[in-house]
Amino acid sequence: MQQKGFSSLELTAIINELQSLVQGKIVQIYHQEKKELLFQLHLSGKGKCLLKIVPGKFFCLTEKKEAPLKPSSFCLQLRKYLNNAFIKSISQKDAERIVVFEIEKEEKYFLIIELFSKGNLVLTDKNYLVIGALEQQEWKERSTKIREQYVFPTPGFNWKAITELQLKKILSKSEKKNLATSLALEIGLGGLYAEEVCKVNAIDFKKLPKKVGDKEIKQIVKTIKEFLKKIEEPKGYLYEGHMVPFPLIDLKPLLETKTFSEVVDKINPTEIISPYEKKIKTLQKMISEQEEAVAKQEERIEFNKKKGEFIYEKYVPLQKLLEIVTELKKTKNWQEIAKELQKEKKIKQIDLKNKKVTIEF
Repeated sequence: MQQKGFSSLELTAIINELQSLVQGKIVQIYHQEKKELLFQLHLSGKGKCLLKIVPGKFFCLTEKKEAPLKPSSFCLQLRKYLNNAFIKSISQKDAERIVVFEIEKEEKYFLIIELFSKGNLVLTDKNYLVIGALEQQEWKERSTKIREQYVFPTPGFNWKAITELQLKKILSKSEKKNLATSLALEIGLGGLYAEEVCKVNAIDFKKLPKKVGDKEIKQIVKTIKEFLKKIEEPKGYLYEGHMVPFPLIDLKPLLETKTFSEVVDKINPTEIISPYEKKIKTLQKMISEQEEAVAKQEERIEFNKKKGEFIYEKYVPLQKLLEIVTELKKTKNWQEIAKELQKEKKIKQIDLKNKKVTIEF
């Protein structure tokens, strides 16, 4: 099954659930895959647990620990700074798909998980100067390069603090084709929860945003607040292609779990490629490239063979023309030679500038 990423609401739910990790100790860090890291934690009175982080997608608790690959330089860097450190807080940046872990060892650090776009994992010092990043990237207004100041992306609308007045203003100016799209994109609920808001209140989700009345606006805001209340202590519900932290109206889940982490982990299995499989794939690619190079070389050999056969076949007339040119060069310049050669039927073109003669057979 393809890995599913978090919406803003789902991220809020998992952060609420994982507040139990605060004061937990980071014991070890593994690099499971190119963009998947595993943090082994120890919680006082609870023992060991595993936190899986996939930037650009999700993070959750897991019970699966595959044979770790050779740690990357970034993984070794995380171990250097974070092994034996303690998690002091886990928070969401406004309503953005950004998670901030405040971590303390001898000094304070921030581990920032970017779950938007292609994703990233960034380690900074207490002043948000970048120490290391899974992907060192640079944009016009921000950078994740080492020793650069980490700047959070410009925030969008914070749906968690929405008021009736704000919603009314947004809908009255919306150019979206229907209410569900406006709630999903302009408010930031995401498609699934935008439609759920409409279903709960029996509002036609195809309704034009500007046509939504005050009573319906009040219902929508009330339902969003109810969603926030539900995800204070989320559970896991799996629907067709969706992992949800509370039950959806009029739909029967395929699976129910005691925690949201459980369903996230089930719908996002770890896909580990062993070092041997990677080596085989590398060798297969090399063989394929070699076969392609050999095929191209054989094509060149065949072309040159035909070219040689053609020249050999036309050797006598070519030799005759060469002898004429050689003889003319003894007494005439190239312009005079050109006039003489034009008498030959096989001469197609004479380039005086580059001293070239084109022959047609």
